[in-house]
Amino acid sequence: MNVALVPAGGTGSRFGSTKAKQFLELAGIPIIIRTLRHLATCPELDRIIVAVPAVDLAACQELLTEWKFEKPWLVVTGGKERQDSVREALMAAPAETEYVVVHDAVRPFISAQLVTESLTAARAFRAVVVGHQVTDTVKQVQDGLVVATPPRETLFAVQTPQVFEAQLLRTAHERALAEGWRVTDDAMLVEKLGLPVRIVPGPIHNLKITHPRDLALAEFWLSQPQ
Repeated sequence: MNVALVPAGGTGSRFGSTKAKQFLELAGIPIIIRTLRHLATCPELDRIIVAVPAVDLAACQELLTEWKFEKPWLVVTGGKERQDSVREALMAAPAETEYVVVHDAVRPFISAQLVTESLTAARAFRAVVVGHQVTDTVKQVQDGLVVATPPRETLFAVQTPQVFEAQLLRTAHERALAEGWRVTDDAMLVEKLGLPVRIVPGPIHNLKITHPRDLALAEFWLSQPQ
């Protein structure tokens, strides 16, 4: 069984709205629904588990019921931070789950093909992240001064999906909880176990909608001929 874990983070005002950003509409459809629609079309996924703040639990369940996904789904209460929400979703996954696909709720341009490619790579490498090579020169800065310029060809901007053997990710989260590790993505937990993580090339337009400009850019991309 392959299960998608979808952390749908915080509440509060976003882009001048009282709604959390994952529930804002993109061309008339909530962002989270666009994301889940694409995940639901992936034949390799058997179930989708969404983790949301407790205050959004009932509303999210109603929203997913309204949009009538054919793929089995479950909404669970997430945690304070993204890492906590992924852990809660992972705990809700069936025991027989072999691979988990972690994907941000606010990345609505995910494709079934990219999920399938990532799962294929995970079967070979156990831990996989999607990303694209950066095009800008990146400077490491400390106290306002440049201290290093890493070679650009070694740098990738990491996205989701991130795909892992389910037991490997469970072990990583258990270790993080025991040792107090706080990270910004699940790949970092696997890295902290001393294990390699494979990069799968992803499209630049696999956008995470974090700022108002991202929403405007997403609307522009949707307006373009497919």
